[in-house]
Amino acid sequence: MKHILIIFIAALTLAACEDLEITPSDRLSDASIWNDSRTADLFLNDIYYNLNAGPYPTVWTNLPSEISNDPLDNFTDNTTYGPDAGPASALLFNSGSYNPSNTLFNNQWKNMYASIRKCNLFIERVESSHYAKSTKTSMLAQARFLRAYFYKQLIDLYGGVPVVTKVLRNDNGEEIFYPRSTYQECVDFIRAETQLAADSLPTKWTGKDVGRVTRGAALTMKGATELYAGMWSEAAATNQKIIDELGKGVVYDLFSNYTGLFYQNNENNKEVIFDIQYAPELRYKAIIQYWGVPMVAKGGGWGTCDPTQNLVDSYEFTDGKTEAEGSAMFNAARPYANRDKRFYASIIYDGSMWRGTRIYTRLGMANNANEINITGKTGNCGRTGYFTKKQLDSTITVVSSRADGLNYIVYRYAEVLLNYAEAKNELSGPDATVYDAVNKVRQRAGQPALPAGLDQAGMRQRIRRERRIELAFEGKYFYDIMRWKTAEQVFSQPIKGMKVTSSGGVLTYSKINVRAVTFNPSKNYLQPIPQYALDQNPKLTQNPGY
Repeated sequence: MKHILIIFIAALTLAACEDLEITPSDRLSDASIWNDSRTADLFLNDIYYNLNAGPYPTVWTNLPSEISNDPLDNFTDNTTYGPDAGPASALLFNSGSYNPSNTLFNNQWKNMYASIRKCNLFIERVESSHYAKSTKTSMLAQARFLRAYFYKQLIDLYGGVPVVTKVLRNDNGEEIFYPRSTYQECVDFIRAETQLAADSLPTKWTGKDVGRVTRGAALTMKGATELYAGMWSEAAATNQKIIDELGKGVVYDLFSNYTGLFYQNNENNKEVIFDIQYAPELRYKAIIQYWGVPMVAKGGGWGTCDPTQNLVDSYEFTDGKTEAEGSAMFNAARPYANRDKRFYASIIYDGSMWRGTRIYTRLGMANNANEINITGKTGNCGRTGYFTKKQLDSTITVVSSRADGLNYIVYRYAEVLLNYAEAKNELSGPDATVYDAVNKVRQRAGQPALPAGLDQAGMRQRIRRERRIELAFEGKYFYDIMRWKTAEQVFSQPIKGMKVTSSGGVLTYSKINVRAVTFNPSKNYLQPIPQYALDQNPKLTQNPGY
């Protein structure tokens, strides 16, 4: 569906705001858009174009978090920002100083409601159109999914929000002001919309339509919404339906190579359920520049998404245990040997190869821009002794933000398996189907099956660790620790890095504190609603504590 990336017609945006009465020669009128399903499809493409990979940060880059210099993992103990000035994770999140007037994700509220309004307009016009029934059914199903997607982006941060399903105009008077629906009401709305969409969508698209919403994508978002809401029975049933009906190779299965899953030349593989479309030069991502290693053979990055020791310590060794669990494979002199395959696919560590360069983060090497930053120096450098590898496609030969056209995966089959396992375990404990789902993910990583005899709490701990590792740098862990209500425990510990020193050819590895986070559990599990939204809508109420 890369063709949508070059469709950005000014008239479409204008038509989403007000009806047009004149028809300039360089744009489409409101009437001409809706007279023909082909031009209406351009409007739908424009809504796809506005899909966001994560929330919009407050400062520095007006890009969704997952393609910006400050991804959601920076708001966890998975990664930390580099020394570049400006990231909200550095300025606001660490200190817990964010508030309604100075939020972490200031543009998220207005951007999501702008996209929701486009969906509402599209649905109204298509419902009243004379298009062929099959065309209308498909268009409406896609728009319902997209609208539900934008609402999920809101409720995951703010809890209950106003649910608006019609086009509001300035001359509507007081009718334009909506109070917040409850969180459960929003969840029920998303569940209903995604089910309606799923009932009318194909299992796959072909040709230029690859990338459009499918039945599997709608069911996956439904199941994820149920999971986040703690609706264990419903989440287990929805994810089981995906596995039974579409999984096991019928439509979806695990891609054989975890590393290659995130390569541009493997886009739209059998594991991908829904992704956001990008393309080099046309609609490119910036993370190859932002997150990249500062000094490599063919250029350099900024190092703004540095994996932490906390995350590294979560990766098991090949015997299925971590260092803290007493793995027999751990060697203090060679701490990166014998790890889960996903570690090598995800983390650049001292001595590893990347883009034709051996990366050294150790102290004491002359003219080494990759050295760990423990002195507070400015510029592009790393703070933890690690750099991110996953999501940075090494097959792209030019280190340039404009060259990175890798699609951003929103949902993939591995997440469905883990969603099912979590919901089923919370519902009734670890039966054979829970083991099967988790072990399938572990098998690809070369890890042994989970130990038999785990109780519900033990399985919960293993599933949560599996999610953290499998979905690292995909924007999921932030929402996980918020919905699990474990953030207060996570941030009660310092966030660490690894200092490597060399003496007489012998390397010494020392874990060091890098940063600390102030987290207030009485309020910080939800984000503050921006003050501008409260000022505009007298019926809005603020989240507790703000």
